[in-house]
Amino acid sequence: MKKLFLFGIASLVPSVVFAAPWDFLRGPTEFAQAAIPVVAWIVMVIALGVAVVSFLALRKKKSKRLLFVSAAFGLFFIKTVLNLADLYYSPGSFMNAGVQGIFDLLIIGALFTALFRK
Repeated sequence: MKKLFLFGIASLVPSVVFAAPWDFLRGPTEFAQAAIPVVAWIVMVIALGVAVVSFLALRKKKSKRLLFVSAAFGLFFIKTVLNLADLYYSPGSFMNAGVQGIFDLLIIGALFTALFRK
């Protein structure tokens, strides 16, 4: 059993030495690329659900913290809708990494404010 294990490790050495260290990620990356439309729709439905629940909770109990949490979930839903629009109408034209980074910064800022607000 040890010899078989050592043979397996030794057979992997040439592929590791002559390949880039991130080559093992090619398969999962290609799968994720193919699954973008399905995942985007699922994320949009979940984001809508969470945003609606947080806004309903805000209507029931008015609080500044809940307002920031609701704003964060609302921004996440808007970001997802824009990602879907970008996917179908103008692939990669307006929702690039910079725009998504701005959305992420606003979402994190809203959650940070809700967490540390007195």
